Amino acid sequence: MKQRINMHPHLLIFGFGYSAQFITKKARQKNTKVTGTTRNIEAVGYNKALDCELIDFSEKSIEHALATTTHILISTPPTPGLGDPVLVNFSELLNKYIRNIKWVGYLSSTSVYGDHQGQWVDESSKPINLGNQGKLRLSAETQWIDFAKKNHLAMNVFRIAGIYGPQRNILDRLMAGKKDTIVKEGHFFSRIHVEDIALAVVTAMQHSNPGVSIYNLADDEPAPNHLVDEYASLLLQQPPLKKIDYEKATLSPMAVEFYSQNKRVSNAKLKKDFNIHLNYPTYKEGLAHLFDNKD
Repeated sequence: MKQRINMHPHLLIFGFGYSAQFITKKARQKNTKVTGTTRNIEAVGYNKALDCELIDFSEKSIEHALATTTHILISTPPTPGLGDPVLVNFSELLNKYIRNIKWVGYLSSTSVYGDHQGQWVDESSKPINLGNQGKLRLSAETQWIDFAKKNHLAMNVFRIAGIYGPQRNILDRLMAGKKDTIVKEGHFFSRIHVEDIALAVVTAMQHSNPGVSIYNLADDEPAPNHLVDEYASLLLQQPPLKKIDYEKATLSPMAVEFYSQNKRVSNAKLKKDFNIHLNYPTYKEGLAHLFDNKD
């Protein structure tokens, strides 16, 4: 085992998407330097709004960042047929700088649990009837867990429920013209506000323990989609949405997979281990805050 060295906190985020932007804001509040990778060449450089550096997803740029990186967060989706793109492309580079790394986080998905017919799942629950996305995510998780164990790294896997937040929520979709809602009785879906994802990830990063731990990131109230749609309509003082029975709905393959997965995701371990109090414990608080702060 290579000896770790003391360095100023520097978080390297592979895949600078929606959640990563909010995680960056939270990390910067904790005086952690942040670098993110992007495939958008026009975005490369210093991002003034987020106070971070964006680099292209290439070996030369990533090696330069890894020289001072202390924490790594993986926010890239797995590639069908290949697995995790970071390990596929940069495992040798990671091994070269592994002695600097104090913590690795992997942003996964609650799709790894599959269909539990509306029952509660926690981090020990076994996968049942996984869809394609669940299989890909579970395989990528395993790749990273094996890498962390081999290199004696502290690692957290975050299994994230449905993400919503500014510019990505049902209020915006309603205002854009959404007119109907699908009703599937007994179908539960868990969600989490993106700011609570940032809270959980940065808290875990700062209080990491040796070994690998898995955490569900979900709020306290799983709910059918049509109830969330109805609440959003009330906030906007819009007429009730047209209800369409699931059995009669025309759905995309992605929507079919979504409705085939039915579970309620427990966040008890996250709150117990880190004493975290969610900013938005249910979709009602989250949507109400988004409504109060909409443009």
